[in-house]
Amino acid sequence: MPSHRIRDGKGHRAYRRKQDALKRRTARDNLPCGYGSPTGEGCGDTIDTTLPPGHRLSFTADHPVALENGGDLVRQELVPMHLACNSRKGKNAPVEIWEAT
Repeated sequence: MPSHRIRDGKGHRAYRRKQDALKRRTARDNLPCGYGSPTGEGCGDTIDTTLPPGHRLSFTADHPVALENGGDLVRQELVPMHLACNSRKGKNAPVEIWEAT
């Protein structure tokens, strides 16, 4: 899915509000990278929310289920992460291994 559809689409403002609220909460409560991640992604180090966007240790809001894997832009709980940790995670979905019977 091209990113321009996400940026210009319905729900973008609501996403930005959630992202800003998470950034304020991360700064206030000193939340670590990956706090609340259902898959345990993130390095666990603190996030400096004053770093400029694009710095590898700057704040980003991660979608636990990537948008390309069917995740929703707004209806997911966002997870605070470093830019580098979020990039490393990418759009890879968690793998479930089932035992053969």
